[in-house]
Amino acid sequence: MSGRLAAAVALLLVGTVADVWSTYLAISTGEFVEGSPVGRTFITWLGPLRGMLVTKALGMVVIGIPVAVAGGSRRLVATVMCAGVGAISLLAAGRNLLLVAGHLG
Repeated sequence: MSGRLAAAVALLLVGTVADVWSTYLAISTGEFVEGSPVGRTFITWLGPLRGMLVTKALGMVVIGIPVAVAGGSRRLVATVMCAGVGAISLLAAGRNLLLVAGHLG
């Protein structure tokens, strides 16, 4: 595994854990509102954890398809997918923390 891909996978893991943790924190304080209609649907159908994981997998597909169509290698596609979803997950975790702190909503 290349260094960039390893860093992207690490970002994905850290972002996913942060998003899941902060979502449960926001739910427990009554401040959580899912920002994505797709995420809201999957969370309603599957519950918070499975719904978020399915949403992340779908996000990886949405991010990866244009890179693959543009001729990116499998390694590049995987790197962009992991890094993209990891970064979005960190942003979602930050949003959740701001909701809990009372700075949003």
